[in-house]
Amino acid sequence: MEIPDVIAINKLDHPAAKTMLNEVRSVLSLDKESEWHPPIVLTEAARGENTPELWEKIEEHRAFLERDGRLEEERRSHLAGEVFAVASARAKSHLERAVADDPELRRLLDEVQSRRLDPLTAVREIMEKVFKVDSADGTKAR
Repeated sequence: MEIPDVIAINKLDHPAAKTMLNEVRSVLSLDKESEWHPPIVLTEAARGENTPELWEKIEEHRAFLERDGRLEEERRSHLAGEVFAVASARAKSHLERAVADDPELRRLLDEVQSRRLDPLTAVREIMEKVFKVDSADGTKAR
């Protein structure tokens, strides 16, 4: 599980809110190595209770990131992640269309589904045919 930077537990007046706070605090206490320890704020968003405190914790985290130049580093990392997420989605769509349009590729998928072919062999053959790359290392297929 990815640990967030700031945690808001909404429904402050709910009987289980304090239990949730203690459980989350307990899980977070296992991380002894991080410089930043995510604050936990109990809120009641509908009434605006503790939302100023939540915003203060968000601002503290931003200041923490800016202090060491981490904010720009995280932004760059997130932008790169977005590029790869979009590229992955488009590549997946391209693969799905290629398999749907090509009887040989459909046959490979059918063989995997009927357990006559292992998935890695099918991936290698599909990657070679659709993207002209060797799926093992991403180099151009011969």
